[in-house]
Amino acid sequence: MPEVRVDHTDDGKTITLQVGDVLVVTLPVNMLTGLHWEVASYDQSSLNRPEVVVEPPESGGAMGAGGTVAVFRFPVMATTTAPAQLVLELRGGKGPAEQVYQLTLDIEE
Repeated sequence: MPEVRVDHTDDGKTITLQVGDVLVVTLPVNMLTGLHWEVASYDQSSLNRPEVVVEPPESGGAMGAGGTVAVFRFPVMATTTAPAQLVLELRGGKGPAEQVYQLTLDIEE
C-alpha cells in the first residue's frame, strides 16, 4: 500500500489521498511531560482505525529524549462526498488539549 506521510509542518493543510493509501501522521512527543497524542476525531467511514506507536529517536536514545515521535497509520478504505477531517490532540489528562493538529482529507478513487 502506498504511504502518504505528513508531520507537524502539515497542520491545517488539505491532503489528497487515494483509496488504498495509508496516511502516516508523525508528530513529536516528549513522554516525560505526561502529554500524549490521541485521536480526537476522524471520518470512520473513509479511514480504518489507526495503528499508533511511539518511536524513540533513531540514535537509540531514551524514550523521553528529543526526537521521540508518535506515529499514526490510517488505512484509507473509501472515498468521501465532502472533505473529511482528522483531528489529533496533545493531552495530559481530562483538561483542555495542549495542542490540536488538524488535517482536511480529500479522498479520491
